Amino acid sequence: MKVWIRGLVVFLMLGHQNVYAVAVEGLYKVEVVVKSEQEKDVNTAINQAMQRVLKRTLAGNNIFTDDTVRGVLSNANGYVDEYQLSLSETNNKDERVMRIVFDEESLINTLRPGKLWLWNEVRPRTLLWLVVEDESGTQKLFDSDEMPEIERVLRTAANQKKIPILFPMQDLREKRVLSIADVLSAYSEHLLEVSVRYEVVSTLAGKIVKQGNCWKAEWTLYFDEKIEQWRDSCSTIDAVALHGFQGVYDRLSTFYAAKQKGRNIEEMMMKVSGITRVAEVMRLTEYFEALPAVKTATWVMAEKGYNLYRIFYQGKLTDLNRQVAAEQVLKLESKSKQKSGEMKYRLLNH
Repeated sequence: MKVWIRGLVVFLMLGHQNVYAVAVEGLYKVEVVVKSEQEKDVNTAINQAMQRVLKRTLAGNNIFTDDTVRGVLSNANGYVDEYQLSLSETNNKDERVMRIVFDEESLINTLRPGKLWLWNEVRPRTLLWLVVEDESGTQKLFDSDEMPEIERVLRTAANQKKIPILFPMQDLREKRVLSIADVLSAYSEHLLEVSVRYEVVSTLAGKIVKQGNCWKAEWTLYFDEKIEQWRDSCSTIDAVALHGFQGVYDRLSTFYAAKQKGRNIEEMMMKVSGITRVAEVMRLTEYFEALPAVKTATWVMAEKGYNLYRIFYQGKLTDLNRQVAAEQVLKLESKSKQKSGEMKYRLLNH
């Protein structure tokens, strides 16, 4: 596992364009099917759309038992920024496809004061290695060119959870060194070594099996030097794919989300230059989170000589700067003229 992390960070240190994290689009935009244009059915569809948004922006178990979430759902219409109805592709002439865009700022302002974990739009890519087994028992590595329908299902499920995914290239080099057994093996070292070339921090290995009218699936997620596994016994291919990415979302959202404990939680981007060693990237995350004012700190990406950290802190920015100065680990370079919530620091040599 350390090979995997080391490969990523070395890549960043070399200053190449970062592909670790991307800003996903459409977090607050949903398409749902509404039974009719009657007010009751429209309200039901809006509520369902809001549930989908909450399930891909909030982290933690039992989010729908939270009083703030219940309040949002009871007034889901009040957060609609715009919506549009179009004809459904089904045979039901009354059904419509409703495209809903919720008011992001209003929704976040409501959720932020509660005891909730919010995962923003900056999310790491997840590399997917998948084995597909047909009813005859023949196993193949997933190939988007040969299996376009499975690709559509996978992308739809990943998009519903807003998990950026990356499929392996499966070029001659990979086919020569990686086998189906490597993907399914309980020993992950070789799979992760091959995955280093993709500069990802999360790798999902899966197997889906077609048996009669149902699909079965087994999933293994390699992330944060931990391994988590889950499975589906029998369902539709859409359901097993969604459950696969639900597992990815559950783990990653808990790791990256920022817990909002009060109304005075502020957010800023900390840009740090002068990082030259592998260990310093991870060490700075621990350093930030140890500061009294900081609630959470998440490394985001490397950009033009800087490593970017998203910081959620409580109190005044001047107090946070004093805490940083007192530690004598970082030196303030400048406050961004473009964004008041962005600071530039330089790592001091020790």
